[in-house]
Amino acid sequence: MPTIELSDHVRKTVERERKVVVGRLAALQGQSRRLHELVALIDGDLQETARLIRNIDEMLGLAPQLSLESFHGELRGKKLQEIAIEVLRQRRGTEAVVHYKEWFDLLIEAGLRIAGRDPLATFLTQISRAPTVESVRPRSGLYKLRVA
Repeated sequence: MPTIELSDHVRKTVERERKVVVGRLAALQGQSRRLHELVALIDGDLQETARLIRNIDEMLGLAPQLSLESFHGELRGKKLQEIAIEVLRQRRGTEAVVHYKEWFDLLIEAGLRIAGRDPLATFLTQISRAPTVESVRPRSGLYKLRVA
């Protein structure tokens, strides 16, 4: 981009403004980083609280016990597929059509943890690969279990 000829007065004004904008950028970057850290903490608390509620509901007989919930650690691969399918069957039935984000939330509410840097992306990848799961419509995000 060619340099624009500016008068000294305009150049000094623009340089001062640039310093203000650079400072604003740095402040926003710091604020963004702090908010992302806070969201990560809240997400962890959310998962733990959802697991606790689920366990209490099971003890009180308000929710069926999910035998697969005894799995500890982070889910991935075939085990993630198996448990996700079982959770959907138990919570919504075999005929359910569900958006993948809602399905993911069912797993989180059950106190399960998904492996990966982006657990939602890991979950979506695995359910889309599962032989007993099919997409309802391309690019809709809706899935259902295949009828045997």
